[in-house]
Amino acid sequence: MMKKKGVLNGYFELSWAKVKGRQNRGNRMAMRDYSTKLDAKIVLKTPPLEELSSILCAELKKNFVDVSVDIVDCPNLRAPPFRMSGAGIGNDLRIGEVGGIGNLFPSPKTDKFFNLKKICETCEMPKAFVFGPGAGPFHIVGNNCEMVADADFTTDHQNNVATKVSRVVPNGKGYEMSTIDNADFVLMANLAISDGFPAGKVLRVHAAKRNGEMNYPGAIRKALIGYYGNSLISLAGVFLVKKGKVRMHVMPDFPGCPWETIEEMDKEWLKYFEMKAPLVCASVLHSNDIGGYKLRLEHTHCYSEHGDAGHYHYDTTPDEVEYEGYFAPAKFIYRVDMLRLEHTHCYSEHGDAGHYHYDTTPDEVEYEGYFAPAKFIYRIDMV
Repeated sequence: MMKKKGVLNGYFELSWAKVKGRQNRGNRMAMRDYSTKLDAKIVLKTPPLEELSSILCAELKKNFVDVSVDIVDCPNLRAPPFRMSGAGIGNDLRIGEVGGIGNLFPSPKTDKFFNLKKICETCEMPKAFVFGPGAGPFHIVGNNCEMVADADFTTDHQNNVATKVSRVVPNGKGYEMSTIDNADFVLMANLAISDGFPAGKVLRVHAAKRNGEMNYPGAIRKALIGYYGNSLISLAGVFLVKKGKVRMHVMPDFPGCPWETIEEMDKEWLKYFEMKAPLVCASVLHSNDIGGYKLRLEHTHCYSEHGDAGHYHYDTTPDEVEYEGYFAPAKFIYRVDMLRLEHTHCYSEHGDAGHYHYDTTPDEVEYEGYFAPAKFIYRIDMV
């Protein structure tokens, strides 16, 4: 390949089990744990809270009527309304960026699982409080499900797992929430991992009465993009939807054949619901993915005492919605099980060679490539 413009992509098909219309619980012994498959450790720019405070406040005021951003001690996350296993967002925050959409589309990789405890070890913090959005363990729950991971491994004698999951059901509201004490999960997760220190300094980000187009986490991320440009900044935290309603989805069980497009998966497979406050939401966001690490740029899942839970999209009652969030910047991203939909290496007569990520001179770059479609994939030594 030499350089002009274009995109090449493709997929191969896997199979998975269905039993009388219900997702097979699966045999954990037949699945492989990918928790130690560390592909990259990324050092992040970590701005001071004072700088972040003014940046976020300015951007949020473009989308909400009432805005305030302060530096405070993290609230006790074990207390209501959070009721989490760990005490606080803590210090030495890092992100465990696990799996991704490539484990779901075009066919779910149901032969893989991950474990929260082992992920913390892979992220070089075995004694950690870990929380964040992801896909719950269908092989444990019995159904495909959304997840808010929540586990406290900060002491030698304590393995407190209180993960919240939400699954589609045929009656009632169409979904139900439960709490599980198993540390497994599947497909993907965006995990905040820290020492769980109970009173670390964090940003309190309050916003109410939305009058712009951006949702709450989207506006926070837009502020980072606008100020820091190509520098990679990652924030993680917990926010409350104190008033109003939000649009959320819950994954049903997997279909019987691969999806042809992402749009088909999003519009025809996912089940959407309007859910009401108060909600507790775990959120991880990144300013960009210029490095090509297949990052999920924003991911938020929510749960509640009244049983509403799922993947957050946006609020549906802008005139009454109220958010209150607690965020901190991360120092590292540990990229676990990064799936490649493309892979390119380069060489030259002048001795430059290596793994291609992206061009750095967009105004002058030129590509010229020659491609052909393949008939088969022969997968050798799949681990």
